[in-house]
Amino acid sequence: MKPVVQLLAILMLAISVNLQAQESFIVTRINGKVTNNKTGTELKAGDVLQPSDRVTFDSFDSYVISIGQNMGRYMIKLHEPPAPETIQLSALVKDIAVPTKRRSLMSERYRPDETAVSDLRSYFGNDKFTVLGDKVDIPVNPQAYTIDENKFIVFYYRVNNNPVSKKLGYENSTLFIERDKLVNTNAGVITQNEIPSVAVYLYEKNTKTSEEITKFNLAFVDKETVTNEFMTIIPILVKQKMGKDDIKKYLIEYFYDFYGATDSKSIKTFVDELVDKAIK
Repeated sequence: MKPVVQLLAILMLAISVNLQAQESFIVTRINGKVTNNKTGTELKAGDVLQPSDRVTFDSFDSYVISIGQNMGRYMIKLHEPPAPETIQLSALVKDIAVPTKRRSLMSERYRPDETAVSDLRSYFGNDKFTVLGDKVDIPVNPQAYTIDENKFIVFYYRVNNNPVSKKLGYENSTLFIERDKLVNTNAGVITQNEIPSVAVYLYEKNTKTSEEITKFNLAFVDKETVTNEFMTIIPILVKQKMGKDDIKKYLIEYFYDFYGATDSKSIKTFVDELVDKAIK
């Protein structure tokens, strides 16, 4: 009987893989320009791609974010740089659609009930932190961090290969991360939405000493962009008969998957207001 059981297991696996290969993908976001060769039109949010569709990218860095019929989240992107003689950057959807590794919100520092941050290393992490909008206020525990004119938080990074140090603004025990103040520097203006390798230091002015807390890539994402993206996703989830709480959880997980960790209270408030307004 053992060979029969093994054969059945293999058949079930093959059926599962085949079903995944046959599911369609609903486009939620496009980076760059991507064209569906079948229609000859540029992809936009809400379009549906079939596994057999061929897509063409305007550059190797372009990609498509999508949701499959099983509510899995997928990135559709070329995986290997093209050969120099390649004229078009194109591929079949089924060959390049890769399911995203879902992040655990618990492990990704999602703590919306935290009233004050006691550990900035844990708050920011050491990979990518994304600010929703142009500014975020961070209340810190005064027993963990004494913020005043002698002790304060400094962001250190490089612009045009020149070192830049920026003292974070604060009021009482609340720190302010403000996009305008960080991207405008004496070394030049940062035009992209991400500042790589931002080192965070606790600096003491009197002793001229500093302690590195963590280092991460800092990104900013436009609220309207995320709103439009989520408004494409919400009807898909409603059609799946998800309840409000499950929809909110899905959207927050989606943000963490594709944008990185963020301020817990900001993303929760943003998603709560958006879903409550969209679903009566």
